[in-house]
Amino acid sequence: MTKRIVITSEFFGRFSDEGEKILRENGFEVINNPYNKFLNEDEVISMIGEAEGIICDLEGITKKVIDSAPNLKVIARRGVGTDSVDVAYAKEKEIVVARTLGVVEKPVAELVMSYLLMINRKISDLNAEMKIGQWTKVLGNSLENKVLGIIGMGNIGQEVARKAQAFDMKVVYTSPKRNEVADALGAEYLSFEEVMAKSDVISIHAPLLESTKGLINADTMKLMKKKPILINTARGPIVDETDLCEALDEGIISFAAIDVFDVEPKTDSPLKAYDNVILTPHVGTFTEEVFINMDILAAQNIVRHFK
Repeated sequence: MTKRIVITSEFFGRFSDEGEKILRENGFEVINNPYNKFLNEDEVISMIGEAEGIICDLEGITKKVIDSAPNLKVIARRGVGTDSVDVAYAKEKEIVVARTLGVVEKPVAELVMSYLLMINRKISDLNAEMKIGQWTKVLGNSLENKVLGIIGMGNIGQEVARKAQAFDMKVVYTSPKRNEVADALGAEYLSFEEVMAKSDVISIHAPLLESTKGLINADTMKLMKKKPILINTARGPIVDETDLCEALDEGIISFAAIDVFDVEPKTDSPLKAYDNVILTPHVGTFTEEVFINMDILAAQNIVRHFK
């Protein structure tokens, strides 16, 4: 009997049909997302009743969703985070949760470095001045010898460390345990408190867990000694948004670049009011090349599971 794969992702197939071709060539029935948007729980449930596999983005794959698909065997995430999936319940039901490892690290690291260059070299300010006919040379800062503190040295953190090396930055990091790859790159393993105190830039790359929710809050931000740039491309709830606003008001943080939020989509963030904050709408992996690669790898994960 042909196995049914339901695409709840709003982006699968957006730039290429390669992922869908892999599924169909391997004998799967493919049901595409008819809504062409980010799905809520009820919309997901309306689609996946007979599914044996699903390919999803960040739409919630909750206990209720899983219970609505009694034949479900595999959940293929386009991405690396699994906080949008009830992984514990999936495991209890013997449902595999697969991720597209190895394709999202470089673009997220590129975004981190883009923030740093934009902030330190005052690119937006200079462009704005030129556009109104002003020849104003605003003094920026070099990245060389600046201390980049990485919180969470997984695959993305490692890629950020590699790119920071190209700009002659000094990298320090904190993680639940030492990371051999980071050590080989010359990054220094420190406690969380030491990273917060010593860094000119703090970039968050930890997963969202109970232990990391609200990790960056009023108390921990007081550990910062250098008025650093704070970058969050991981998950919104890791940073307490209200406390971040207070830290910006008090000058504890010089600049923030935020790509992720506690609720998404979010268009009413209080951070909009700050000139020294860059906001982007969770676009760390949003390149055409990465979207195609995630489609292919998600499809391959489905095929690999059943074959």
